[in-house]
Amino acid sequence: MAPSSTDLKPESPTSLEQDAFRPLRTVRSVLLCGASVRSLAESAVRAGLRPLCVDFFEDQDLTALLSHNRGRFVGRIRSFTELPQITHSVRTSVPLLWAGGLENHTDTLRTIARRRPVIGADPDILDQLRHPARIFEWLTEAGLHVPRLATSSNIDIDCLWLRKPIHSSGGLGIRTLARSNPKESLELTSPQPSEYLQEYIDGVPMSAMFCSHQGRVELIGVSLQLIGWPCLGASDFLFCGNIGPVCPPEPLIAEIRSAAECIAHKCKLQGVFGIDFMLRQGNAWFLEVNPRLTASHMLYENVAPERQTSPSLITRHLAALGWKAAEAPVNSRSRRRPEDWHAIQARFILWAPEDFSVPEHFATAFESDHSLRLADVPPSRTTVPAGSPLCSLHASATSVTLLAERIHSLPTTSSLSPLFSGPDIAHQVRHLFERYERNLVR
Repeated sequence: MAPSSTDLKPESPTSLEQDAFRPLRTVRSVLLCGASVRSLAESAVRAGLRPLCVDFFEDQDLTALLSHNRGRFVGRIRSFTELPQITHSVRTSVPLLWAGGLENHTDTLRTIARRRPVIGADPDILDQLRHPARIFEWLTEAGLHVPRLATSSNIDIDCLWLRKPIHSSGGLGIRTLARSNPKESLELTSPQPSEYLQEYIDGVPMSAMFCSHQGRVELIGVSLQLIGWPCLGASDFLFCGNIGPVCPPEPLIAEIRSAAECIAHKCKLQGVFGIDFMLRQGNAWFLEVNPRLTASHMLYENVAPERQTSPSLITRHLAALGWKAAEAPVNSRSRRRPEDWHAIQARFILWAPEDFSVPEHFATAFESDHSLRLADVPPSRTTVPAGSPLCSLHASATSVTLLAERIHSLPTTSSLSPLFSGPDIAHQVRHLFERYERNLVR
């Protein structure tokens, strides 16, 4: 369908030279699209926005949040290629704010941008950031640590290489390259255009979040990532959560800032974005860029007031890209009790180890404990197939020790207890922080 004369022509507010005095465009409703938008919808409501949501899951807690005129669920999709059609029901003056997964579908974003404003990095910038060789070149020139990319001239059959899809997220499709056949390893130095070979770095998986606005790149926070934990039903390199914020020493912070500033200035990236890296012997080895609000945003929104970002991340993301909410943000801080503020947060993504039939009151498993809650809960009386994300478990505490204790004592009466062991998860949390502390030393 061709755009009508009443459609807004989207602007391109991604230049670092954006006029600081140009008035921000006001928005009341935003069209949130991504693989899962529940946590981003919560942030949007707190920021004074009315979210209209599209994702793969239509979780119970998302539809509950959108009730009472806070927003609405537009539709559930099976592929991002369905987005242009399903969003036709939303008036074209409502901008799209996209979330996880869509950075790999720039053609879809371009199609949508012909009809409505799109809030986020320009697709041309996204295409640059999805080329590992470009990131490798930029950061290497800046004197930073980056894993090698395999070529016919540098392939080392004694090195462990990861075969990684270029257009993927959440660790899906990543696997190790078998060393058993050296000839095959050499043949794979020029893999299909859809994937590449990257040197495996043994260390602690981490991520950092930044906001780039008007030439200034600010570090928002740093967190630990959970990758492939069997106790969470995950395997291989699947992303299964994060814990933070953590406070690395200044030399490591300086490396992380340098990487973010290099990337933002090389491609004129604006707004909130994340960088994934491995911590090894006190140094950061940079893996990839997530040019959007990342899954770790919730770690910085419920912490103690002195560590909380103000204004909210979604408000800052909008402002960096030329927008502001029409309504005043919800002042959720004043409604919280002191015991609701925590120094550290954890989000565990539980992957179904077997087909799981969702019981009627599954979402209320921990409602009596304000420090634990289930989120991203699938609709009741549906079946989650084995190997799919089942839900998230959010936990918070004033210290890592207390966080592990809370996870260790998960109620054995919940529907999750036959599948997931609180003591096993707590053991992994302690082990992760032990490795983190050891690897802070250069």
